[in-house]
Amino acid sequence: MKEPNKNQNVPKPIHEQPFGDILSSLDGFFHETMEKISIPRSIQVYEYETKKEYIIEAELPGIRKSQVSLDVYHNYIRISVNSRQEAEARDDKNGFWSRSRQFQRAERTITLPFYVDEKEVKAALKDGLLVIRIPYRRKRIQVE
Repeated sequence: MKEPNKNQNVPKPIHEQPFGDILSSLDGFFHETMEKISIPRSIQVYEYETKKEYIIEAELPGIRKSQVSLDVYHNYIRISVNSRQEAEARDDKNGFWSRSRQFQRAERTITLPFYVDEKEVKAALKDGLLVIRIPYRRKRIQVE
């Protein structure tokens, strides 16, 4: 392979050009920011019924009870998860200060086959699994 002539005008990489450092910094900023933006994830839900209860199980790994809210309206249950994280790093000796915030929201609305009284709904979160128990209210009508 032939070596390039040293007198030949070869373009320099962007980081070696006059504004290369600024462009590289901007690129890094946007790249890091986009990595931290999280798209709301869907909540995986399993529904089943027993003779006495209608049960909804939602997978919420890493979520605390304080981050979960349940809303009941007629025959709908909405599971909402709000996660907020703040971090701050300070180095007074070197004049460095950094602060970051993250907010994530996910929700899922489940349609039930019968109306629900919110006073009868029981919910528990343990080991990343939210279990919602609703007394079974559906009645079968005999057709004559």
